[in-house]
Amino acid sequence: MTRWLLLALLPVIAWGVWWDGQHYDPGLLDFKQAGARLSPLADLLPERIGTLPRVGEPRLFGKENLHEYVNGHAEFFISAGFAQLAVGEYGSGGRPEVVVDIYEMGKPLHAFGVISQEGNPGARPVAIGEMGSREGRGLRFIVGSRYVKLTAFADNAPLEAVGEAVARASGGEAGVTKFRFPELGEELATRFFKEGYRGLDFFTNVLERTFRREGREVQGFLAENGAQLENRLSAFLAREGIPLVREERDGRVVTLVKDPYEGEWFYLRDGERLLGAFGISPDAAWEPVKRFLADGDAAQGGKK
Repeated sequence: MTRWLLLALLPVIAWGVWWDGQHYDPGLLDFKQAGARLSPLADLLPERIGTLPRVGEPRLFGKENLHEYVNGHAEFFISAGFAQLAVGEYGSGGRPEVVVDIYEMGKPLHAFGVISQEGNPGARPVAIGEMGSREGRGLRFIVGSRYVKLTAFADNAPLEAVGEAVARASGGEAGVTKFRFPELGEELATRFFKEGYRGLDFFTNVLERTFRREGREVQGFLAENGAQLENRLSAFLAREGIPLVREERDGRVVTLVKDPYEGEWFYLRDGERLLGAFGISPDAAWEPVKRFLADGDAAQGGKK
């Protein structure tokens, strides 16, 4: 008897499930009502900037699909430390006038490495974020670990006003340059090496700036993880039998390397960074290096 009662109830249960399904809670499917958060990067792209409303929702890209947005250039960002990209479009009438790309590069050094290679030396500097520059319909800057690129698709689009708003949302301080080098001569170029600097696999996350000094080129470098890198570098040079000379200058230990392959070069540790230069002796470089160290470069957080 019980078995037949259960079978008789099945149609009633099925009807109840169907009826309940017709009275769903819209909040379960409306992610905005439920307070869902796309990404911290998406939070930096508000619904309106000045007079321009955002066109649609921000778009997000990761390593797996970045090529869909920057086809042919995705590997450049990924190899430089890329984590995520948020894209926001702003314009009236439902058409984008300004497109904002915010690349999360993981570390400030990675963001600087990207902008130093993406930027045009002839661009006009602007006091937006760090390393801000404007060229034609493009504007770029960095804030912390984020590289921000804006593109105008309409004449007279308020590119700089939009850039300032995004920089403020990111906590950026206008006109601040956090990545400095000792002034070893006339600046020629800056490059970022995520790994394999000078052919050494442990020499990672390095900024190199090339200078012209007295008619020849000099390369200064700044690297992360100064203490660990200094130890590994010293151990490598010792294994290779490359002579080292250590001396103290103004309370800093400077290591002079007498390298048969690279020539003489030097390095020293400044807090969490390793600072050095190829193509110039410590004697010739010390005055600009000393000024650089005295400034403290507080934006980098370097401490002895």
